[in-house]
Amino acid sequence: MKKTLLICLMGLLCLPISTLTAQVADSPPESDLVDYSGIPGQEGASSSAYPDTLTIGDQIPSGIEFSEVLHYDSDKLRLDDYRGKYVILEFWAPTCTASIASLPQLHAIQKKYGDRLAVLPITVFGEDQITETISGNKRLQAVGLPLVVDARKMRSYFPHSVIPHVVLLDPEGKVVAITGIEDLTYTNIEQLLANGEVLFREKKDYKISLAKEEKLISGAPQVQNKNIWFQSAMTGYIPEVHGSLTQQFEEMSQIRIINLPLLYHYSLAYSEKSREDYYSLNRMDTIGFDLEELWSDKVGRDYEDWMAEGTHVFGYELIAPAHADPYRMMREDLDRYFPHIEAQVEKKKWMVYALVQQEGTSYPHASGSEKSYSTKQGLDMTNYPLQGFVYHLNAAFQRNSPYPFINLTGIDYPIDLRLDANLSDVESLKQALLANGLDLILREEEINVLVLRKIAKPNLLAP
Repeated sequence: MKKTLLICLMGLLCLPISTLTAQVADSPPESDLVDYSGIPGQEGASSSAYPDTLTIGDQIPSGIEFSEVLHYDSDKLRLDDYRGKYVILEFWAPTCTASIASLPQLHAIQKKYGDRLAVLPITVFGEDQITETISGNKRLQAVGLPLVVDARKMRSYFPHSVIPHVVLLDPEGKVVAITGIEDLTYTNIEQLLANGEVLFREKKDYKISLAKEEKLISGAPQVQNKNIWFQSAMTGYIPEVHGSLTQQFEEMSQIRIINLPLLYHYSLAYSEKSREDYYSLNRMDTIGFDLEELWSDKVGRDYEDWMAEGTHVFGYELIAPAHADPYRMMREDLDRYFPHIEAQVEKKKWMVYALVQQEGTSYPHASGSEKSYSTKQGLDMTNYPLQGFVYHLNAAFQRNSPYPFINLTGIDYPIDLRLDANLSDVESLKQALLANGLDLILREEEINVLVLRKIAKPNLLAP
């Protein structure tokens, strides 16, 4: 017989982690109709896989008998002979420590209530393995209970995936409880014997099984609630899907990027939610990379062909609890997925469009408490921070500018500002700012810059 490996979890309950074909019981006389696979007695199939499944309230069939029984004098053990008593059926295995530990407990229960109930341990394992287990354990040698072996058919009546698995029959053979060994207490038993009150909690084993090659997160559609706390995944180019970047921050934080060059990934990871240090492409310094390794100005079909090369655009998804820092996690992921790239923020002399106040002016605070912001026709904002508008320029209207826009006005309070200008045109924007006591000057400033250095040869999963 092959050895079966089990792992004991959940308070020493036993769960299967390998497979083995079960042996066939010789009783009841009708043949087995189900092809079982997996560990004997531990296959973990759902009830629907067994046409003879019994549950609480069902009557157990008459005529059930066992011919393979240890510690029993007769050649047959007939379940019908126990009518008039409560019967405890315990499904166990010699490979599970919780099962083995339960046998002396069951023996004590039998001795205490022997005239009113019967205890019957049942296993699908064969006599040789049971005998070997008992011979090496002094506590088991003292157990005088009849041990039913090779009882595969009984598992079709009471399918389960975690052992010990306990079934209680009333004196008429009706199933009154399906429970765990932890509920088989003297208090519960005495209540049952005194007035038939069932205090045993119902044991419900998990019924969803996964093949060993099946992926839990990206596969396993039968698991409807995957209860994801943390998830991080990186993909290569996904054909026929538009490039996009989305973020959601509610009960869970979610970042999702599809088919975008790595510059966008690093920009988001290091910009975070900052309005001041937004690392657009014009505020990044790439060192040591080949032409078009991180970015391409191609368009149309040429850009599609560039993406399809497999090493230029990537997808990323992160799911994390709201209290976690998703951007720190994203930076850690980028370090892990792309170890050939070193990323850090450094102070550098950089050409910028500096937004400043005109000399001798002091911009007034907002005149009211109502807040609004609109860019439908130029800019119309009330009681709004100027830095929010500068961020909007960098992220949208001037995202293709060769130089980033930096707020050097010193205005750190909400203001009212109306600009009759084309916000995508630098000269139009400058003239509108001049009319409001502000100015836009192209000059060199020392600012934070996101620096990406290629420090090794890439080792990507390219096709």
